[in-house]
Amino acid sequence: MRHRLHLAAAGFALALVAGCDGPRENAGEKADAAANASGGALGDGPQERIGEAQDRTARDQSRAIEAQADATEDRADEVRAAADQRADALEQQAAAIRKDAKQTGKALDRQADAIRGK
Repeated sequence: MRHRLHLAAAGFALALVAGCDGPRENAGEKADAAANASGGALGDGPQERIGEAQDRTARDQSRAIEAQADATEDRADEVRAAADQRADALEQQAAAIRKDAKQTGKALDRQADAIRGK
């Protein structure tokens, strides 16, 4: 449910942003207006269309970078989790070795006491 809410919010935000002109498109629109190259009152001039394409490219690159960073963070989490699992296993192994050494040490102490006649 929470995931769906996040997706809905992201979709809504994307819809709002998609309706807005990007900085390159706005610059192209101004350049077209200065050159009087627009295709009419509602038409986009060549510089505006180029700017819009550049804005899309920049937005796509930004998304790709964010996706790559997210994947890298996920991999870091996996590495940490695997290290924690290995460390836990090593701690259990160390505890078993210590327990065995303690028992062996006690047996040897008893044997030394028997040799001394205690």
